Amino acid sequence: MKQILRNILSIRRLSILSAGLFALFAGPRLAAAEREIALTRDFGTLYGTLVVPDGPPAETVVVMIAGSGPTDRDCNNRLGIRTNAFRYLAEALEKAGIASLRYDKRGIAQSVYDDPERLSEVVFEDFVADAAAWVDHLAGEGFRKIVLLGHSEGATIALCAAQGNPRITAVIEVSGAGHPLDFILQGQLAQQLATTDPGLYIRATGIIDALRHGKRVDDIPQPLTALFDPSVQPFLISAFRYDPCRLIAALEIPVLILQGDNDLQVPAAEADALADAQPRARKVVVKGMTHTLKKSDGRTLNEQLAAYTDSTLALAPELTEAVTEFIGAL
Repeated sequence: MKQILRNILSIRRLSILSAGLFALFAGPRLAAAEREIALTRDFGTLYGTLVVPDGPPAETVVVMIAGSGPTDRDCNNRLGIRTNAFRYLAEALEKAGIASLRYDKRGIAQSVYDDPERLSEVVFEDFVADAAAWVDHLAGEGFRKIVLLGHSEGATIALCAAQGNPRITAVIEVSGAGHPLDFILQGQLAQQLATTDPGLYIRATGIIDALRHGKRVDDIPQPLTALFDPSVQPFLISAFRYDPCRLIAALEIPVLILQGDNDLQVPAAEADALADAQPRARKVVVKGMTHTLKKSDGRTLNEQLAAYTDSTLALAPELTEAVTEFIGAL
């Protein structure tokens, strides 16, 4: 249990980070089908699961973008987090007559790099371009309405991918940050280190400031290597450039902001910031919902452990209701 909690804390620090293309299809769209699809990219191949409901051909598809760290298409990872959140959401959407695509982001799970050494070159814009490529693919499959749904880091990816893209009908922000990543990281580190190890906190703020200005840092204190390892610095430098509030303010399409009031990783105030920046957006705060989209009465990571590790727990019903209602009104 202690190791799992340490992994969760590591993910908390990273949770708001982490032409010439063609698709390989498993056949034509089928009713009530769940099938694997693949998309060739510059690094290798992206793999995902497309779910199409029974009945007449679905005109709407939701592209689900997972959060940071080694988080796969179902919102599980090798660090002990087991939620199946996106699998459950795909099932709920299917029952509502809505198709969905969930996929492993580049470098994660099945979407491995052909050349593993290139993984250290990944930048935030790569994830954005991959999401946009899936949109192009799904439009080619005949879907008329394409909705981006991003969770945590995926929420910011969705905002970026939606900028000026006429094929995207709407965006759903789930547990997304309202402030730039460098601001979020500095605030989290202040909570964890400012009183317990002020010297280390000063070192961390210096590293963040250097990365903010596009400068890489070689000398990283051992306690901070998981967060600032030189291999992830290109990604951090690129991610620091994006301000979610500016991105959401620029959108002219419908937006749904979803947040749990028991989220220990992304506070409800982040949803307030997004809603203030985009007054036309609909905001829904789900009572008791944690960062994993499951409910818990616990107010600490230890008390919320089941929400992170018990994949049999159902999603917060208010979440699926808000998503299906929002999409149904498009």
